[in-house]
Amino acid sequence: MFRNPAMNRCISAAARWQQSALAVPTTSMTTPVFQLLPSIIQQSSSPQDIGAIRYRSNRSRRGLYDGKDIRTGNNVSFSMRATKRKFKPNVFTKRVYSEILDEMVRFHLTTSTLRSIDKAGGLDNYILTSKHVTSGEGQVVKERIQSKLAYEDRLKAREEQAAVASSTD
Repeated sequence: MFRNPAMNRCISAAARWQQSALAVPTTSMTTPVFQLLPSIIQQSSSPQDIGAIRYRSNRSRRGLYDGKDIRTGNNVSFSMRATKRKFKPNVFTKRVYSEILDEMVRFHLTTSTLRSIDKAGGLDNYILTSKHVTSGEGQVVKERIQSKLAYEDRLKAREEQAAVASSTD
């Protein structure tokens, strides 16, 4: 133990990290991250853990951003002086029609999401098949769509049972 309590906290935090499910193998501090990633991915149990490695801003978690997020770069003037800037995704609020829910659903979405929705064949197909719908508004609607589909399947099964029961009588 160290005399400095802050160092003790750092060591205990490192010990907890090594005991966690995504523990980084003990290597030297000079090991590049890209060499550690395969072992981290191998230790993870689900595909969502793999996606958790990439940072997503709170803003992009909320709506349908189709993998787009805030990027950083430089404004370069004529004199080649570089000043930092942010590249923000083209986000707007739009109502999109869901065929399964039979209603207009409001989302914060990007223009690339609109193109992806068209390519997938509609909002419902996009939400059910896209790897980018993991939280926020998209996840809420995805759960609603899945519950409605499950409900319709249960109704169809009951109707088939009733038809079989009435035909045997």
